[in-house]
Amino acid sequence: MTKARELVGLCIANPELLDGLEEGADLRDAGLNSGEFVLIALRIEEEIDRPLEDEEMDTLSTLADIEAILSAAPSAQGQG
Repeated sequence: MTKARELVGLCIANPELLDGLEEGADLRDAGLNSGEFVLIALRIEEEIDRPLEDEEMDTLSTLADIEAILSAAPSAQGQG
């Protein structure tokens, strides 16, 4: 399980929506709502220990996008 998939699963009401969802699939099309996206953004900010830039906020549409943000964070690079 990717870090992004794990993080999103903690932020949504129905984590089973992620079952079988491809990394590049649009999360809005999968049924996530705006409140869940806010929770995802807040959780990402906690993980990367900084606020998200506006450009990053605009790209939170797929698991792959979220994984890219998490992977690019300096704290994530020092782990595992």
